[in-house]
Amino acid sequence: MVYRVRFYLSRPPIVDKILRYFSTPPCPPVVFQLTPSYVSAIHVAPKDRKIKGHVILPLPPGLIEPHFDRQNLADPPALAEVIKAALASLHVSGGTVACLVPEACLKILVLGFDSLPFSEKEKDKVIRWRAKKQMPVLPEDARLSYQVLSSVGTVKVLASLGRSAVLQEYEGVFSKLGLEAGVLSAPTLSLLNLINWENEKDAIVANIEDDSMSLVAVTRSEISLYRNKIFAVERRPDLSIGQKVELIVKEIENTVFFVEDREKSVIRSLWLRAAIRDGQEEILTRLGRKIPFSIHAIGASSLSELPLADRAILAPLIGQIP
Repeated sequence: MVYRVRFYLSRPPIVDKILRYFSTPPCPPVVFQLTPSYVSAIHVAPKDRKIKGHVILPLPPGLIEPHFDRQNLADPPALAEVIKAALASLHVSGGTVACLVPEACLKILVLGFDSLPFSEKEKDKVIRWRAKKQMPVLPEDARLSYQVLSSVGTVKVLASLGRSAVLQEYEGVFSKLGLEAGVLSAPTLSLLNLINWENEKDAIVANIEDDSMSLVAVTRSEISLYRNKIFAVERRPDLSIGQKVELIVKEIENTVFFVEDREKSVIRSLWLRAAIRDGQEEILTRLGRKIPFSIHAIGASSLSELPLADRAILAPLIGQIP
């Protein structure tokens, strides 16, 4: 199976050219997200694309340890049992699914080029060559997926790389249950579909999990940066919400300063998804005191009857629905 980054931008997007960036075939009717803390999934009706069911199940610590070039799944059969329970809750028994994998097991890069070769084979070579300049080691088995983004005066490429050995771990769990993981993707990119880009030309999208955060910067209606940070200290049982917020605020501030300096553009808003059951509202409140521009929570508005924490957890899944 070819590994693909999968994400959509809903209409109207960051102007029409961005819509062309990310046009993809319809997603499978079941979408999963696997994280070190939980498994979440939605079941989507094939015709009207309405959500037929959803589920969020906790995972024991250590079952998933995301990493780009090391084993991720400590106990695949145990993870398979949790996914099996999720399938039972959704009344699904087989077929193709989409899966949002932990972003720490991927390398996502925004690359700039003066031009690119016409042939796909040559493009692949050039993009891999550039990726090697930003990574200490690019493994031979790295799967590459990319989107060419038209840009003023240059060509931008959004590239994602994942090691076959690592991605096959996730694919194998679904395969054992009689499912095909037809799409593997990154949760943060999926969140872009839940934002009204008509009014957001210069913004930061922050995706916070218990163990990490990812940031996407959009400047002048173009994706200009992707960044992922692992919170190594997050595994400490004594880490407070206040300490976590300080880590998050520092990373967002550093990203804003870097983007504004490099892109000569002023960031005007932060879109935040905090998939943390305990303290999510406190994170939003404290960020509001420290971030000097507007802050908006990203949630699954189509599931408005659910608590805010559940809507935040399910948001990347909703972003996969075209």
